[in-house]
Amino acid sequence: MFLCYLAVFMIMLESCVSQSIAPLENKIHAVEDETVTLSCEYNGSVDNLQWYRQYHGSRPVYLLMTFPGSNSVSHADPPFPRLNAIVKESRVNLIISSAAVSDSALYYC
Repeated sequence: MFLCYLAVFMIMLESCVSQSIAPLENKIHAVEDETVTLSCEYNGSVDNLQWYRQYHGSRPVYLLMTFPGSNSVSHADPPFPRLNAIVKESRVNLIISSAAVSDSALYYC
């Protein structure tokens, strides 16, 4: 049995005047092959919300972008097939299906 360590560490928003965004949990432990949801809550008006993943010693890599008004998702090219995002009210969820040890990283929303 493998455990994945996922962290939502840093939060980014463009033009943050009176807006905020924060992870619901800073660390998540998961068992291999389970579905994992990373969540951030935001307030204010946003055009899009982006997710990035950073492995230790590497630069952040763009994963996907969501558009809260339309619930559409724009994936990286090439896409990461086990990743998806859902926006519900003032929360954006990154969903990792079939978690693997290789998913252990810092995630930025």
